[in-house]
Amino acid sequence: METALSQATGSAPVGRHQELLVLEESLRLARTSARIVSLAGEPWVGKSRLLAELIAAAHDDGWTVAAGRAGRLGGPVPFEVFVDALDDQLVRIGPDLAGRLGPRETDRLAGVFPALAAGRPEPSGPAPADPDAYWLIRAMRTLIGQAAEANGLLLVLDDVHRADPLSLQLLDHLVRHPPQAPVLIALAYRDSPTARHLSSLRTLRAHGAMPSWRHLDVAPLPERDAAALLPSGLDPIRRQLLLRDAAGVPGLLHALRDAGRLPVNPDAASVDFRALSPVAWRTACAAAVLGDPFTPGAVAEVAELPVERVLGGLDDLQSEGLIRPDGHLRRFRFRHPAVAGLVLRATDAGWRYGAQGRALRATQQGTAQGIAPGIAQDTGAEALTDGLPDGPGAVELASLSRREVQVAVLVSAGFTNQQIAGRMQLSPKTVETYLSRIFKKLGVVSRTQVAHLMGRGGRHL
Repeated sequence: METALSQATGSAPVGRHQELLVLEESLRLARTSARIVSLAGEPWVGKSRLLAELIAAAHDDGWTVAAGRAGRLGGPVPFEVFVDALDDQLVRIGPDLAGRLGPRETDRLAGVFPALAAGRPEPSGPAPADPDAYWLIRAMRTLIGQAAEANGLLLVLDDVHRADPLSLQLLDHLVRHPPQAPVLIALAYRDSPTARHLSSLRTLRAHGAMPSWRHLDVAPLPERDAAALLPSGLDPIRRQLLLRDAAGVPGLLHALRDAGRLPVNPDAASVDFRALSPVAWRTACAAAVLGDPFTPGAVAEVAELPVERVLGGLDDLQSEGLIRPDGHLRRFRFRHPAVAGLVLRATDAGWRYGAQGRALRATQQGTAQGIAPGIAQDTGAEALTDGLPDGPGAVELASLSRREVQVAVLVSAGFTNQQIAGRMQLSPKTVETYLSRIFKKLGVVSRTQVAHLMGRGGRHL
């Protein structure tokens, strides 16, 4: 069943019928009163794609559309996501906007929007000492109402989990005091610790503030819907591994397809690490070399960074929804093992070679101290997805569970059962049980044969 949005855009995201219905209804109701619709979910689950569908439908319906995205986490630009969305729109409105706003409001906002500052003389009075003043928040609300004009305004704000404090304060104000104009504010953010302020805003509905706020939790796709995103002629084993590693996240699925050099829809969402700071990126690369779980100290050694900077990088990665604590204050793991594999792909080969040596030293030191950081355990799944061996061995490899893949990768790297037990926090007896299952499933009788079948699964170690 198609929604009006999918009819307007010509295609609908797979498995998102209910979400499209909510967006369609919000757009319709915003013609008479201001509305907010928010989308939250893990990275690359399809939030931006849904916003794109909403934008296309609003354009077709004659709305004025302004879309922006928050940049790098902790960016210094005040109201950054609003400026990114509205500044070009203010240029199109032209000098009439300044007349409607009045000189006082225009002077206030000229310090925020380049479009309003262009060609204006320097303010006659001194600039306010406090840029966080209430009048500036109110002036932004007035500007949004004026930008709606007669057509109505769709204001799309993406990656709001990275928004600066002033942008979050403005959102808080808009929730309590929505513009008296046909405005739909559509915002998307990752369900990460930095989004707690956005989550708490939704509780204001219980106190009568902005009852017209609709919220959508965008979940991973069921396997049937995710499978519909893959080519019909794909090898069944490769299909099974891709679906397993992507875990229903469309962006991850497309990225893994791309990594396997399969035909890729150029319009499909994929993973993007560009918003990470240099420290966060180096931290992610070191963690990917180590494998799950990893400790800050081991990451610092592999990344060749001070522990204090690595801790900040880990905070950023957790804020982006890429990693999570591993049930222990000293350990972390990637939210999806496939992300670690994609990070490894994006590292420079020379740096990765050196990092692998540092990772082995860090792991050996951790074992001697009774600490068990992982080393490339879950990235075995990524390596299998990237290049399955030819012949009957491919079928047997696909039958391994994720835990069995971890053991097989470490076996192929030459680790003893005792060493594997220490790294995976298992008893040696449990490792023997896993190894017995692996031998049976792969149809082999020796560790050497396991290493041969795993092929590329152990090379990055």
